[in-house]
Amino acid sequence: MIVVCRSPKGGSGTTITSAALAMMLAAQHRGGGYIVDLAGELAPALGIPDPPDTKPVDVNASLKLLSFAPRELRTPVEHNWKEVANQLLAYDAPVVIDVGTGELNESFERIANRTFLVLRPCYLALRKASNKMSHGYLRSDGIIVLEEAGRALTPTDISTVLKTPIVSTIKVDPSVSRAVDAGLLSSRIPAALNEGLRALVEVLSIPIPKKPFL
Repeated sequence: MIVVCRSPKGGSGTTITSAALAMMLAAQHRGGGYIVDLAGELAPALGIPDPPDTKPVDVNASLKLLSFAPRELRTPVEHNWKEVANQLLAYDAPVVIDVGTGELNESFERIANRTFLVLRPCYLALRKASNKMSHGYLRSDGIIVLEEAGRALTPTDISTVLKTPIVSTIKVDPSVSRAVDAGLLSSRIPAALNEGLRALVEVLSIPIPKKPFL
C-alpha cells in the first residue's frame, strides 16, 4: 500500500498526519513500513536527525524514513523519480509519502494506491483546494480533516464543496504540539492522532494488489 498525503495550503498538518499514519501502518505490518519526505520537515517533526542522504534511516523499531527533500544551504540534488518510485514499489511494506504543499511527481502519482488531502476547516484552504481540483491540478481519494473548535466550516461542508469523502477526522489537541516540540512524536503517538486515524489505518491495512513497476 502506497499512500500520498498532501495539502493545497501550508499549516494544515500534513507532515504530522503523514508521520502518525506511517507509524500506525508500520506497527500493524510484520515487516514495518516506510515514510518518504518530499517536504523537508519530517525528521525534525519526528525528533530525529536529518538524514545525511536518501538511504533509509530508522525512525523507531518499525518505521524507516527516506528523505528526497531539498537540503537547506546545499545545492539541490536531481533525483531520478522513476527509479525512486520503482524502489518504493519493491518494498513489501506500507509506504506513506509526505508531499506537503508541493506538486506531486507523475511517477508517484502513478504508483499511489491512495491520495489524501489534509485540511483544516479553513475557508482559505478550502477555496484553494476547490480551485485546484476544479482545474485538474489536484485529485484526492479522500480528505483527512483536522477539526478545530470554533470553526464555522464542518467536515460535511468540506466534503460537499470538494465532492470528496471524509476518510478521517482528527481533533486538534495541544498534546500533539507538545509531543512534536519535545521531540517525542516518533516514540509515542498522541491519543488524538491515534483515535482519529485508527479506522483509516484498519482500512489501509487490508492487502491490495501492487501497482505495476514503471
